[in-house]
Amino acid sequence: MTTPPDLETLMSSIRQGRVRVGPRTRAIALILHGGRADATQPRRHRDVSYLRMLPFVTAVTRAARGRVAPVLVHNSDGGWVAPSGSGLLQTREIVRRLHEEHGRPVVLLGHSSGGWAALRCGGQDAVIGSVALAPWVGEDETYEHLRDRVVRVIHGEADAVCSPQRSRELVERLRAEGADATWDGVPGGGHALMDRPWRWHRLAADAVLDVVERRT
Repeated sequence: MTTPPDLETLMSSIRQGRVRVGPRTRAIALILHGGRADATQPRRHRDVSYLRMLPFVTAVTRAARGRVAPVLVHNSDGGWVAPSGSGLLQTREIVRRLHEEHGRPVVLLGHSSGGWAALRCGGQDAVIGSVALAPWVGEDETYEHLRDRVVRVIHGEADAVCSPQRSRELVERLRAEGADATWDGVPGGGHALMDRPWRWHRLAADAVLDVVERRT
């Protein structure tokens, strides 16, 4: 597999030592922010999509109490839905390296295009489940690779950017084939996750822990 050119930049933010894996750690939660596929992301400290996910790191850390090590990575290429497919290559390679370096399974937690990447890459051997927040889902989205994984989709019912109906239909197809998949609608919830944000933080952290409890 060809290594994406920006992979080392991505990995620089999660070098060994920045991932807090201890004796009680059962899994790593790789957190994927959103972003536009046709625009370069700002620098990390100015990137709203990245900054929005920082409270999710805190929420997972507090809820897990050492059982899960959250890792937030910054993608400067413009989200994860790059036409070249580099976003998915980057995600898969980061998962592989985290698993090899730390010997723990990975839960993918993503928002918007990051949620799409979490679903698309959810079939990797090292991945035990995907938690997608307001994910972008295509009309003909594939799902076969998720049949034996835990899938948790949380979507605002008022989302005008990414269709909650499509994400729900994806989960329904998975459930019809016996998969451990759920869809939770957030009444009045928008795409930005800024409406009562603590609600989103709690739902996401609970979903990550649910995946870990079921699969480790």
